[in-house]
Amino acid sequence: MLVSPVMTRFDHGWTALRHAVSADARRGVLRTDVRRAGFAVPLRVGLAVTLVFVVGGLLGQRDVVGFAALGALVSAFCRPDPYPVRLGRLLVLGVGITTAIGIGAVLGVGACPVVVEVAVISVLAGAAAYLVWSLHIVGPGAVVFMFGAVGAQSFAHDTGDVARAVAVTAAGAVIGVVAAMAPWFFVLAWRAITGASGSTESPAVQRESIWVTLRRAPHRSLAARAVRVGLAGAAGAAIAIGLGLDHPMWAAMGAVATMQGIGYHVAIHRGIQRLLGNVGGALLAAALLALPLGYWGAVVAIVVFQVAAEIASTVNYALTSVAVTPMALLLTGLGAGLAPHVALDRVLDTGVGIVTGIVTAAVTISVADAKQLPQAAQAH
Repeated sequence: MLVSPVMTRFDHGWTALRHAVSADARRGVLRTDVRRAGFAVPLRVGLAVTLVFVVGGLLGQRDVVGFAALGALVSAFCRPDPYPVRLGRLLVLGVGITTAIGIGAVLGVGACPVVVEVAVISVLAGAAAYLVWSLHIVGPGAVVFMFGAVGAQSFAHDTGDVARAVAVTAAGAVIGVVAAMAPWFFVLAWRAITGASGSTESPAVQRESIWVTLRRAPHRSLAARAVRVGLAGAAGAAIAIGLGLDHPMWAAMGAVATMQGIGYHVAIHRGIQRLLGNVGGALLAAALLALPLGYWGAVVAIVVFQVAAEIASTVNYALTSVAVTPMALLLTGLGAGLAPHVALDRVLDTGVGIVTGIVTAAVTISVADAKQLPQAAQAH
């Protein structure tokens, strides 16, 4: 009686792993659709990030301005949502990213053992994934929360650092929310000034409170997926530590980024695309890190890459990763400075994480996902 379920699980996992290296999967990785590219949201994200960098630079807060930029990145989420629905979700995201950076900063002050850091941040990643899925939030995903926590853990050495990191993140999140909602706010303000009447949205828009959305979420299924994400992150970091790599949390982020996709087929595509994009992005990053860019030069490059990543996010995730990799490394280097060889470390650590994420996704694949693999392959 026990053999059949075990063998069925093994067959599903083996089929999933074979699919990851199949010709169908490779064709799906290379698919691009430039017709899906948009510019309005990427430009608003770029403006929000630019504003926090300029203000932070002029105020002499260059060591923490990266956290403000991560707060402003909430403007990259929820782009398909109607504005009334988007506002509540963005506010939740702002609180979430601020909390994540606070947790990371506390870990840094506590000088916790690496095992504790990996465990806490992996749990954080799973919780963030659960929150994003349960609220149907579209965007960069849980890995942004994780990136912020890892950066804060490296930055914070005392309670003053914790307070600064949290404060600037919250300020950046406010700017991000305003940037994302700017068109709607402008229309509301214009109608208030002119006395014009009319609705700011389509009559077909269905409003639903955050609490109603949460109550409707399939909590048991989402919780199981969130646990898988956390375990994959922890496994990626553990393997990187075992291999003697210098940045195990980058491996954890690679695993989480791979696992946060909806469904195994999407996760595989995203994982392979991220791996390919990291290689190309690392070459760009190594060249830029070798240049004496200074603060303002790095800011220009970060903003350009951020906008490019947002434009490419609906076209092909490999192109997105080409932009995200140098952006992330330049953002990390703003406060600490990085040598060009760190770009190679990024490829190695992230590669370990991506492979870990793919294997974890295959081993834990659901019966529904396993049955859909042949159909997904035929679609490509």
